[in-house]
Amino acid sequence: MDPSIFETAEEDARLEKIAKDHFAQGNHIKALEVIEDAFSKRGKDNVPGMFHYLQGSILYHLAKRAKKSDVTFAFLLGCVEPFTDDFGLHAFSARALLEMAEQLDSELYYKKAEKDAELRLSLLESCGELDPADLETQRTLANISNEAELKILHGCTGKSPVPALEESKEARGMIMSDSNKAADKRLRSQWASMSVEAKKNFMKVSVSKLRGYVERLYGEEGKKALDEVLDSTRIDKKWRFWLCRTCSRKFFYVKKFRNHLEQEHGAKFKRATAKNMPEMVNEALAGMILDGGWEPVDAVAAADMIKTRLESVKEFVYEEGWSKDWPLAEDEERSNLLKQIQYHLVLLWESKVLCFTTLEWMMELPILARFEVTESLIAECGLVGTPQRICFWDCHELKRIRDLLKLTKFERDDGTDLVCRAVERLCGRTGVKEKIEFDEQFSFMLLDKRLLRGKIDPFDDEGTIDACKHDYYAKTQPQGDDIITWLLDYPLIDGSFEFPRSARAHNLDIWVAILRAIHYTCRDWGTKYARKLENLYYDKVLTDAKNLCTREDERRRTAPEGEANVAYASLLGDRCEELKTDNGDPPNGRNFVFAVRDVLERAPDPTFEFDDLEASLDLIHGLKDLSDGTVLESIDHLKSVVTDKVLLADSKILLVEKSRISLLNELTRLSAFDYRSYIRNLLRRFMRNELNEIVKMDALAKVAAAEADLLSSEKQEKEKKSGSKSKKRGVIKDELNEIVKMDVLAKVAAAEADLLSSEKQEKEKKSGSKNKKRGVIKKTSTSTSADIEQNVEPESSPPLKLVEEDCIEPEDTLNIASNTDNQEETAKDMQNKPGEDLLSKHMESPLVAAATKCNLALDMTLKALCKIKVLKEYLVLNQDEFADNQEGQVPYALRDFFTAFASKTIKEGMYSYLLGNVLASLEEARSMSSDAAELLVSILEFWPCWRTPDIESCVTHIFTLEEYERMSCSKCRKNPNYPEQSSYGVVVAADSIRDLKRAFGKMKLEDILKLIRMEYKMLCDAKTEGCGKTNFVHHIISRCPPIFTIVLKWEKNETEKEIHETTKALHREIDISRLYEGMEPNTTYRLVSMVGCSEEEEYICLSFKKNLWVSYRHEALAKKAVGGWTNVVRFCEKMKVRPEILFYEAVPKLDQ
Repeated sequence: MDPSIFETAEEDARLEKIAKDHFAQGNHIKALEVIEDAFSKRGKDNVPGMFHYLQGSILYHLAKRAKKSDVTFAFLLGCVEPFTDDFGLHAFSARALLEMAEQLDSELYYKKAEKDAELRLSLLESCGELDPADLETQRTLANISNEAELKILHGCTGKSPVPALEESKEARGMIMSDSNKAADKRLRSQWASMSVEAKKNFMKVSVSKLRGYVERLYGEEGKKALDEVLDSTRIDKKWRFWLCRTCSRKFFYVKKFRNHLEQEHGAKFKRATAKNMPEMVNEALAGMILDGGWEPVDAVAAADMIKTRLESVKEFVYEEGWSKDWPLAEDEERSNLLKQIQYHLVLLWESKVLCFTTLEWMMELPILARFEVTESLIAECGLVGTPQRICFWDCHELKRIRDLLKLTKFERDDGTDLVCRAVERLCGRTGVKEKIEFDEQFSFMLLDKRLLRGKIDPFDDEGTIDACKHDYYAKTQPQGDDIITWLLDYPLIDGSFEFPRSARAHNLDIWVAILRAIHYTCRDWGTKYARKLENLYYDKVLTDAKNLCTREDERRRTAPEGEANVAYASLLGDRCEELKTDNGDPPNGRNFVFAVRDVLERAPDPTFEFDDLEASLDLIHGLKDLSDGTVLESIDHLKSVVTDKVLLADSKILLVEKSRISLLNELTRLSAFDYRSYIRNLLRRFMRNELNEIVKMDALAKVAAAEADLLSSEKQEKEKKSGSKSKKRGVIKDELNEIVKMDVLAKVAAAEADLLSSEKQEKEKKSGSKNKKRGVIKKTSTSTSADIEQNVEPESSPPLKLVEEDCIEPEDTLNIASNTDNQEETAKDMQNKPGEDLLSKHMESPLVAAATKCNLALDMTLKALCKIKVLKEYLVLNQDEFADNQEGQVPYALRDFFTAFASKTIKEGMYSYLLGNVLASLEEARSMSSDAAELLVSILEFWPCWRTPDIESCVTHIFTLEEYERMSCSKCRKNPNYPEQSSYGVVVAADSIRDLKRAFGKMKLEDILKLIRMEYKMLCDAKTEGCGKTNFVHHIISRCPPIFTIVLKWEKNETEKEIHETTKALHREIDISRLYEGMEPNTTYRLVSMVGCSEEEEYICLSFKKNLWVSYRHEALAKKAVGGWTNVVRFCEKMKVRPEILFYEAVPKLDQ
């Protein structure tokens, strides 16, 4: 035996022990580095299974420690592939799959968990007698299999978990202790006293001084790390690069880095041939699908035209693949089917899973062949490669196409969005705004000159370095002291990644997890590709079988009279006997035998493998008397089933490829490394120390001046004669000098203490980084690199005394008391009238008495607005900015209401008074309506705090959609520019939503809205040199407002069933990127409150708080719990409540 085998085994054992020791000591990064080194050196597929098992164990352990659900999922997904590669007798991969399935409520992962458990159970059963540990594993696997099977039977929602909303604060908030506050004051004072030239010189960081500072703090390790940064920047002239964590190679171009991952580290499925690979529909065909008329064509009349008037047909004009010259059929059923087909095709195209083979199959169905029209004639008529050919089909074939498209999935509940969210949180912390240049000799770092002028907003993603002259700041004039804020800005980050640790260690754990997740996705890719090939081989042998029957028909036509015919079944049986020994590459003889067995047994679906070849042959010979018609019918049926399976397999492969690309994109983002973020905090500490030295030297100079002045004074006093007045003046002067001296010495002491404290912290941090079990690292040792942000719990609001009208929830808004003059006068008036309902007093007037219905609508509309968290936070933040010089009664009434709401102190009974004022003032300002939507518009237009000179309009910031309508003419290619339009939301008929939901079943609300808007078309205006053609309109918005409002218009005679169907069609979450272009994918909004109207014209408010929907009514003394969304649907049906205004709040990307 080759001795190198023993050497390799010994090396493997040594490396495994090193990795295990690191892991046991809590240093999972070092353990992963050892394993990745082994993979890089020998290849992932050539290392022993123990390395895969250990890596899977580390990632599973990290999943259990993670505090964020998205990070937990990323590690769980990453550990499945190593456990699968291990082939060991354990339940870890099945357990991880089950936990992911439970987290997502995903049928996909429940099926995978069940399959994995069954596979390992079969391996255990083949092992014979089992030890106690294996028996326990067997029981665990059986439980996983049963649990997954039961969940699949009950059904899954496939919804990703939505984490609780957190207070939106920058993860990189400042740590401002008492000592830092003192340092802030001292350093700002020093900066203000410095000259312009001194400030500019301070921005030049001496490389030699920085190297000495690093060596003093970190020793040789720090010096080596800094030299690596300086050498790289000097040679490559770039701060930013992409680092492969497996082999440690650096790349400065992202495309080369992605190719490296795909070619060298298995980030792409490597197939033997590109044959039979699914491809996306190209842009040209997609344009035809989007712009086509999709009207049914009279196939009989068209066929007659082709056969009798071919020359005129050849002259038909096609625009974007469609011709209006074909005769149309008045067939409503076909028209509806074609619209549904177009909708599903558009949906698949936008989801990037519309496969070319699917569209090709739809366009190549031989419909006109029934009318003796050949393919050559069809080509001459221009019907090749156009979706209009689908419009020739009858209802039966269109239903088949529609049903196939319905089976095609456009989403995959594989949790990729959770992984993206985890990466977004990590990459959001490492963005760099500051540019750092070097002088021509690379002896000075030149900090961003914008730091001298103020804050820097945009991020610098390029990271290029320019060699600048030493007068880099010559034209820059320092303004303010924001540079001090930058110096003292210490991010709340985990000490697990700080200079001078290696760049490879940065996010290594989650980087490895995502790479393994890509490998697992590629495994899935390969499985689905193999199934597709299996179906294609099956289709090939069915084609061979049918050709055999066709040749028999030809033989019968030419055979002498009296010669016996051979039955198709018998002919196929004889062919099976000839091919039964063929075991070559598929499709082989065995494949033919099994396919013929399916044909003769009239199987509904293909069977790809039988246990016994001889038993199959016996069954085939036993069915040799089957009629020829039955044989052909069975072959055609199986070919149809296989065709559908192949087309669905293509779409599934594209879905998996979409997930792979998404994961690869996130891995690429995670691989980006910026040396500026690596040394940024080091620079801040160094420059702070430098500024403290300046403070110290200035203070010492002042001390020296004070001492010199004191000595001079003493000398003068000795020379003077004694006298009471002179003595008194001398004593006073001495005391003043001592005060100056002591004050300056105190400043020196503070500066020295700050300097020493900073150095001490650096030394403690350095020593602490060497031992992860104690010191500062103790807190972080239980968190992964994905959990490095500090969780900030939102402050709870003081409890609210429940007012009679139940204006606001106790958890929401507190007990409102006015701090304005008007509210103080109101409170006094109320105290003079104890127990009196001011709202009823107001309603005694004829003006208010006539507006009871309007009062109810206004009350519920204001309640719904008060339940919007982002609005409340905005008002609280900007309450001091509210304008006081508004004119008119309406602005004052609304200002008083929302100022009181924002101030969080409305006294008992105040709400009724404020509401009455708002009602009366609105009625005087305009003719009021009892329609809640019109009241909402009135509130938004009149509310004075919307418009102030110092802050952005609140309506613009929170409610307003700035929308562009773009029309690209498919005929003349003109793109007219339409002006921007502003609105507060969208209005849609409730019956339209209900009807489309009935027609399309599980269609989401945003897709229903999109389909409704597809009916809106524009003419290419001939007045502006257009062609007059009708075109679809594209709706574009440039930013997402925090609130998206939907208004439903009702006929107000709906039955309980219709109200139920409409409310059920509304979804708690919508993705407005499906409605508007220009938005990032998955721009999610969540329903937070709504206003509804009952059959008796009574308005009701519903709001969502703490996982519970709550209802509010005008006469109710308290809120009433409704429950989950299903309960809301039942509530609306039972109470005949028609939802009229829906307020959706933007969900932060990190919380989606």
